[in-house]
Amino acid sequence: MAEGFPLADGRHLWLLVPALAWGGILTGLLIPFSPPYLSFGAYGCTLASLAIAVLALRKKRKDIVSLCVPMFALFIFIAPLENKPTILIEILYAATITGLSIRLEKRFS
Repeated sequence: MAEGFPLADGRHLWLLVPALAWGGILTGLLIPFSPPYLSFGAYGCTLASLAIAVLALRKKRKDIVSLCVPMFALFIFIAPLENKPTILIEILYAATITGLSIRLEKRFS
């Protein structure tokens, strides 16, 4: 393993989840005139959901809530065709998934 690389041992991989979620929201706020089909916050939260599910699969003890998070992202961000999720929904989802990643790291490691 690489000695200088902090993610090489896998202890800090849970930081990827909030980085993807909040990074997508921040990118969406910094690029306000993007096409309507390109919602950076929704894509960031969806990728963070997939990341937390992969992290939950890597644990010895499985967390069913973290494993089901991509399904919720599908229902919230991908499935609604008429009304797209707002920035408030993205922020609340990112805060929730950040709390779930902390819970996964503390309780299931």
